Amino acid sequence: ETKTFTYGELSDLSSRFANLLDSLGIRQGDRVVGVLPRVPETMVAMLGCFKAGVVYVPVFTGFGSEAIQYRISDSGAKALITHHRFRTRLPQPIEGAGTVVGVSDAAGGGLLPGDLDFWRVLDGQSDRYEPMRGPRNATAILLYTSGSTGQPKGVRISSNFPAAVWPYLKYSLDLRPGDRFWPTGDPGWGYGLICYMVAMAMGVPVISVEADPAVDFVLPFLAREGVTNLATVPTLLRGIMALGAEEIAQHPVALRCIGSVGEPLNAEVVEFFPKVWGVTPLDAYGSSESGMPICNFSTIDLPVKPGSMGRPAPGSDMAIVDDLGHPVPVGTVGHIGQRRSEEGYYSLGYWNNPAMPDGELRGDWLMSGDLGRQEADGYFWFEGRADDVINSAGYRIGPFEVESAILRHSSVAEAAVVGRPDPVRGENVAAFVILNPGAVETPTLRAEIVDTVKAVLGKHQYPREITFVDSLPKTETGKIQRFRLRHTP
Repeated sequence: ETKTFTYGELSDLSSRFANLLDSLGIRQGDRVVGVLPRVPETMVAMLGCFKAGVVYVPVFTGFGSEAIQYRISDSGAKALITHHRFRTRLPQPIEGAGTVVGVSDAAGGGLLPGDLDFWRVLDGQSDRYEPMRGPRNATAILLYTSGSTGQPKGVRISSNFPAAVWPYLKYSLDLRPGDRFWPTGDPGWGYGLICYMVAMAMGVPVISVEADPAVDFVLPFLAREGVTNLATVPTLLRGIMALGAEEIAQHPVALRCIGSVGEPLNAEVVEFFPKVWGVTPLDAYGSSESGMPICNFSTIDLPVKPGSMGRPAPGSDMAIVDDLGHPVPVGTVGHIGQRRSEEGYYSLGYWNNPAMPDGELRGDWLMSGDLGRQEADGYFWFEGRADDVINSAGYRIGPFEVESAILRHSSVAEAAVVGRPDPVRGENVAAFVILNPGAVETPTLRAEIVDTVKAVLGKHQYPREITFVDSLPKTETGKIQRFRLRHTP
C-alpha cells in the first residue's frame, strides 16, 4: 500500500497533533516518547512536537520492554506515542508516561484499555496552530545513545539542528526540490530522524518504507520509484554488490547520489558502484553528539578517496586530538574532536548532566569515543572506537583498516576484526569472516587472506586468528558489535 502526503496535509495534521498535546496538558519543554516505525503517523508526531516546543524522544521499535521503560523513566516523559504492532512490547504496566496514544489496526483495534486512538483524537482537534517560539539552543530531541559503560545517555539535540545538518544534505547528498529521496534509516535513530526532518525542511519529497529493506526488494523498488538520492548503510550496499553486476543491470535506476553512514564504507564498495550505476557512494561520519560534521562531497570539486570519511562539512571545525584535547600531528591516531559552533548548534550536552560526563568535552573539543587520523591533504580516516583499537606488539591497529584489506579477497563478503588476548603480543588480530556464496573454507583460503592483508597493510597487522562464520553480531542499524566477538570462544 502506498500513501502520499503533501506538505499542506502534513502541516494540518501536525497542527492537530500539537493541539492534542496542549489538550493533554503537555507544555513546552515536556518530553514525549515515540515508539513508532516508519509510518506517516511518526512524521506527524515529530512535526507536531516541534511545533508545540515539546521534546521528542525517539525510541527504536526493536527495543525490549526494559530498554523502553528506562528511556521513559529517565526522560520523565509525559506521554507515549506508539503503534498497534508494538503495543504488547511496551512495559506492562508503563511506569510514568501518563498518556498513551496508539495507532490502531485497520479494524480499530490492537490497543489496550485507556489508550487514545491516534486518528480519532486528532479528528477532534483544530488544524490551525501557531508554532511555539524559543531560542535556537532549546532542546528539540532527546536521543539516547549507548556507550561502552553504564546506561544509555540522553543527548540533548538543539532546535537548531536543521541548520547544523543542512550542509551535509546540501553539499554531500546534493538534495534538490525535484529529487526523490529515500533514507532507509529508522526515525528511531539519529541518522534516519535527521534525514527525514531536514529533507522536509528543504522541501524535498521523502520516501519512507515501513519494513526494513531486504536486498531483493531494493533494486526493483529503486527502479520503480525513480529514487534519485539514497541515504543508507554499508551493509545494504554490500548486499547489493554481492548480487553481481549482471543482476544489478536488470534494474535501471535514476540514482545520482548515494550517501552511506553508520560504519566506514570499504574501498571495494566505493569502487564497485561507479562501474554499475555511474555513481560513487559517499561515506560520511556522524554521531549522536556531533551530527554529520565530516563527509565526502558531490557538489564540491574534491576527489573521493575510497576508505576515507572525507573532509569537514562547511561550518564544522574538526580535528584529531589527544586525551587532553590537544591537536596531534598529521597522520597520528587520536580522538575525532569537534569544536562547538555558536551558529550551528547540534548537541547541547547530556540529559540531567550538562557537564557531559566521562570526559567527552575536553578543552574546546567534543568527543564521542571515536578514533581517527587526518592526513596532510585534510581527509579524515576512521580507526574505530576507542575501545576497539587493538594493541599488538606495541602497534595500535585500527580494525577497519584490516577489515578493508580482508575484503579485497574475492571470496570474502564481510569481515570483522577484534583484538584477542595473547601472552606475548598483548593482543592478537582476530578476524571473523563471512564468505561469498560458493566459496569454501580451506587452509589455502586462510593463507590467501593472510597474504592479502600482508600485501596491503604490512606484516604487523595480519590476522593471526581467522574464524569463518555465517553471520556477524550487529546493532539494529547495521553496525558490527565487535565487543561481542572478543568473547567468542
